[in-house]
Amino acid sequence: MVSRESDLLAQARKLFDVGFYDHSLLDVWNASVHNLRRRIEAYGVDLFESVAKDESGRKKYDKDGETISERWAGVDDLVLISCATKLGLLNKKAGKSLEMINWMRNHASPAHDSDHKVEQEDVIGLVLILQKNLFESPLPDPGHSVSGLFDPIKKTKLGKDEIELLSDQINALKVADVKVAFGFFLDLLCKGTEPALANTKKLFPSVWERASDDLKKTAGLRYHGYKLNPDEDDSSDKGGSTRILDFLTESGGIQYIPDGARASIYRRAAKALAAAKDASYGWSAEVSAAKTLEQFGPYVPSTAFAEVYQEILSVWCGNYWGDSGASAYLGDFIDSLNTSQLRELANMFVDNERVKAELFQTKPKGKAKRLLMDIKAKLTIQAHLDEIDAIIKAVEEM
Repeated sequence: MVSRESDLLAQARKLFDVGFYDHSLLDVWNASVHNLRRRIEAYGVDLFESVAKDESGRKKYDKDGETISERWAGVDDLVLISCATKLGLLNKKAGKSLEMINWMRNHASPAHDSDHKVEQEDVIGLVLILQKNLFESPLPDPGHSVSGLFDPIKKTKLGKDEIELLSDQINALKVADVKVAFGFFLDLLCKGTEPALANTKKLFPSVWERASDDLKKTAGLRYHGYKLNPDEDDSSDKGGSTRILDFLTESGGIQYIPDGARASIYRRAAKALAAAKDASYGWSAEVSAAKTLEQFGPYVPSTAFAEVYQEILSVWCGNYWGDSGASAYLGDFIDSLNTSQLRELANMFVDNERVKAELFQTKPKGKAKRLLMDIKAKLTIQAHLDEIDAIIKAVEEM
């Protein structure tokens, strides 16, 4: 414990001894905050800044400050406590004790007239918990924690051996550290600064594999936030959203983007497929556009279902001359549908003008009938089977 914390706790003891329990608790609070600031600086301020992004309140750490108080002057105490908890530097018992002290600061301190006074027993109980769970706990050793990963990733272009070594470290991280590492890699990906970006592209997939679905959704939310408000992207090239989209595409994670932003992605892909379909001699372009859709995966939001699937069916069935073969890359978009979606898709053959446009030709009609038979084979209820039969008959009569 440094002299500043010792002095605050000694002063708290003097105030306690003369009966000023509420004033005593304020000094215990200040000593605890100072201790947490030191812990975060020992662990890694970069990690604090990464987890602080999602916190409300002041969170501007001043790296140029000469004293610990100057460096942390722009960070709210509650933000500090929340981030220390997320980083695993503050255990739950100590965290709850600080929450209680904060409540007393706001409702039972000398600055507030209240029926809830700070009693002698309150101070004793809270100080004993903090002594054991905060002040007596050793400070983190950066070399043996998740923060030890990050300096080389940010500063040095890593070779194959270094990447393998760090991948093994990532695979050995505790669950709480995986969350921290995920946020840090996501920040590096968004900033796009070399050599950190090249290293991140090689190592982030290892963290992604260990991340929970809720954690993966934070990457989708970051993309969504950048699309709603481009000013949130503080990278020099404003390319954060593109880098996230590329990473999620490569990692099979498009489904973690919220529906609104994801619908826009699929609509753009569908327009590219439509443009290829409408182009003269556009079969190679159809295949290319279908491959792009395949990369995104079959995670089309309901709001974009008709716009996307009308283009899939249009390309699937082809034209008078035949088809491009793009359907070979679009099978997952059919196979992933549930019963209600399959029925909606089948009805597009009679209700959607874009899908119907080529069905008076023999080859497109044949492709449509074969697809409808495949859909029928996936259904069970007789009414649904009869519905498909009626659609097939309508296609035959076109």
